[in-house]
Amino acid sequence: MTWNQQPTAPYQAVAPALKPGLARKRVIIPSAVGLFFFGVVVGSAGGETKTTTAAANPAPTVTATVTAKAAEAVVAEPAPPATKTAAPKTTAPEAAVAPPDDKPSADERAKVLDFVGMGLQEAQDSAQAEGFFLLTSHDSTGAGRMQVFDRNWKVCSQSVPAGRTVDVGTELDFGTVKLDEDCP
Repeated sequence: MTWNQQPTAPYQAVAPALKPGLARKRVIIPSAVGLFFFGVVVGSAGGETKTTTAAANPAPTVTATVTAKAAEAVVAEPAPPATKTAAPKTTAPEAAVAPPDDKPSADERAKVLDFVGMGLQEAQDSAQAEGFFLLTSHDSTGAGRMQVFDRNWKVCSQSVPAGRTVDVGTELDFGTVKLDEDCP
């Protein structure tokens, strides 16, 4: 080493510069995934929704088929000569029982049960068992939360009072809160 020569720094390994495409993938893809989940959370938090089960098919009904027996011909006995002979009488077989319609008739009526205090899923199942298929629900707190999992909610109110007999096409609306909350 001479007097004019500057001392050299010890060798340091320098990391190679990242390629622009690779740097974008490490930032953009996680950011996009995070924004997607943020959008799902924000989107599900607002707005009041109605859950309608009107499109659900009613439970299948049992159809009983009655087959009529063939009527036996009644043979008339010979009448005395002074009277006219009567024609033999036969009875027509009765018609078989008509199969029920798939849909309940418009004038079918059912008694509304007391659903208050039940879990939302249990209330919906009970209402459908009674013949009601037009069911909606809303958040009774006024926060407009969606009932994503019906089993996490309980019924606080119902649109049709219990004990009233109404047409099965009537919409039943349940006011609900979360299971751990008190009814307003």
